[in-house]
Amino acid sequence: YCFKPSRTRFASVLSNRGCRAQCTFCSVRTFNGVGVRQRSIGSVLEEMEHLRDRGVGHFMWLDDDLLKDHKRAIGLFNEMARRNLGMTWDATNGLIAASCEEEVVAAMAASGCIAVNIGMESGNPQILRQIKKPGRVENFLEAAEVFRKYEQIHACVLLMLGFPGETLGMIQDTINVARKMDLDWHRVVQLQPLPNTPIYDSMVAQGL
Repeated sequence: YCFKPSRTRFASVLSNRGCRAQCTFCSVRTFNGVGVRQRSIGSVLEEMEHLRDRGVGHFMWLDDDLLKDHKRAIGLFNEMARRNLGMTWDATNGLIAASCEEEVVAAMAASGCIAVNIGMESGNPQILRQIKKPGRVENFLEAAEVFRKYEQIHACVLLMLGFPGETLGMIQDTINVARKMDLDWHRVVQLQPLPNTPIYDSMVAQGL
């Protein structure tokens, strides 16, 4: 999801487990439970320093809701910058757009962020409500405006097509919003109803 020199050693880090969102197509709450459980900032930084000392130059956050607590996230990123870890990182599990405020993204950039995915899925308000996405079209446009200020961060939008009842016009809404966001890339996937998710149960009940 990002470009690094060959021979760069990669690792993964988990800062918290779970997600505050209730997206009907997502299985995170199925296997992680409800809510978000956070590690201490100190323990996360100790792990990063351990990885750095083992030659790791880049890591991927495994968090499904990395920015859940703005104050904690900014504190974590600021401490990463203060310690000058010399590592880059990406958040490619998908960020919640409403959390991508200027102060947060500035701290991300200063701490070594070079790539993010923004979970939008749909640009149609009706579909967003239907899938219980924690965001409105305005949130996605505002987040994109912030990320466009930071050229060092490769920002990608996650899009999903094929929701029950989705029309061609609704798909066009998604395309139009993605174009307005004007970020670096778009990753488009087809809905895959995962067992034990609300959308799966609903589609089975409808014979879909």
